[in-house]
Amino acid sequence: MLIAIVAIVACTSPERQVNDGLAAFRKSIYDMNVDATVALLAPSASISHADQPPVIGAAAIAAFLRTFAGYHVTDYQMTGVSTRVNGDAAEQHGHYHQAVTTPDGKPVEVNGVFEADWRKHDGHWRIERMHTAPQ
Repeated sequence: MLIAIVAIVACTSPERQVNDGLAAFRKSIYDMNVDATVALLAPSASISHADQPPVIGAAAIAAFLRTFAGYHVTDYQMTGVSTRVNGDAAEQHGHYHQAVTTPDGKPVEVNGVFEADWRKHDGHWRIERMHTAPQ
């Protein structure tokens, strides 16, 4: 049985592994689980939104994400439209939809696109750069 599981995991395409990483990222954001989000990042990762300057480094990103503790995510979808893998690097493009309730109870929804750069670190795909932009 263990050999069959190992064979299945070994046969999983790199594109599928990156898409699974995106699904884990989406879930961690939906759950507002900062530790789970940071675990999916490369140590020198950057995240940015629209024309705002990037937040660089896993510790800085964790601190940034914790500033949203008073928000409640009611819906968060991320759909990869294209995923290209070249060795230990991958590029991904797609769409997102997020609905949140602000600390003062105001509902906010945003739709947009994302670009993600991934790199394989110690056998695991990690986000090196995530950029989102509203549409």
